[in-house]
Amino acid sequence: MNRNSALLVSLFLFVALSMVYAELVPWRQCPYPDPDTQSNCTIHEVYIDPCKESAEGKPCKLKRGVVGNMTFHYTPSFSSEKIQGRIFWASQVMDIPFLGMSPDACLATSCPIEAGQRNTYHVEVPILKKYPVRTYDLKWKIWNEEEQECCFMFQIKITK
Repeated sequence: MNRNSALLVSLFLFVALSMVYAELVPWRQCPYPDPDTQSNCTIHEVYIDPCKESAEGKPCKLKRGVVGNMTFHYTPSFSSEKIQGRIFWASQVMDIPFLGMSPDACLATSCPIEAGQRNTYHVEVPILKKYPVRTYDLKWKIWNEEEQECCFMFQIKITK
């Protein structure tokens, strides 16, 4: 087995094990200014660990100082050699990038991505102690240089 195959198998096992303990969370499509704008992908499931609250349909409680494991399964309608990915705090004024997350999405999903092929995106997100305690609407986007994107939203509640 070559190094790339071993890395791919290790990543698959890590994601599979993290999903065993992760909770399926409710999500919604990102709003677009033009209501006729179509999404460039299908989001299948979104998982967060820890998230005991998902069974009740409540925002996931993430304690400051922990690392949240976040995973989603998606099928893009576009192909791309390279993609970027970020989680943003969605506010009325602007989207603010979540700190501690690399924008290189190829570190968290297999690249290149192919149109019509189901993929998994997994990232560990540190919940920094300096984040204010409150409920946040988060927007998770992946996109390519042509501005084709996958985008969905979900809520978390940062606690002390």
